[in-house]
Amino acid sequence: MDQGIAGVIAGCAGLLGAGVGGLATAYGARVGAQKTVEAAHAQAERQSTSEHLHWIREQRRQVYSDVLASHAPFRTTAIKRSIELSQGRPLPPEENLRFEEQILQIAEVTARADLWGPASVLDAAHEMSRAGGDKYIALIDWSQAIRAERSDDTLERSQQYAAALAAYGQARALFVQAAVNALQF
Repeated sequence: MDQGIAGVIAGCAGLLGAGVGGLATAYGARVGAQKTVEAAHAQAERQSTSEHLHWIREQRRQVYSDVLASHAPFRTTAIKRSIELSQGRPLPPEENLRFEEQILQIAEVTARADLWGPASVLDAAHEMSRAGGDKYIALIDWSQAIRAERSDDTLERSQQYAAALAAYGQARALFVQAAVNALQF
């Protein structure tokens, strides 16, 4: 009977060991599965964040490009007209309307940038828009001085235009740099 009791005790110990081992295996499998789910969730969040940041960068790139493109017709028209003014020919009256439309287009496109930020780019975009307005006013003033045939005033107005042109160029360069910096995040 001693052998029978020893066999039963050994069997119970084996069964208990198998039970404990089974529980440990189940617990390990559960913890492993939970860690796998957590890792997959974290990976999905990182991927989602990455895709969202990429989408924002693309939206910014587009609106920054639109801001620059909105200035192109104005810049081209201003160059052509400043050449005429430097030759002593005032602007035709219909040019005021063309310039005004271009300035309004610039303001409209620049306002869309407000949705995308960051503040450094928005400030630079609005400064470039303001500098474009100053350039427009200086160009019109120069034309009016030529039309009025006031040579002293004409020289002063052409110098004011040159200063406005330089300020506009600087504002444009600051916008481009701010946009490049923002797109590198």
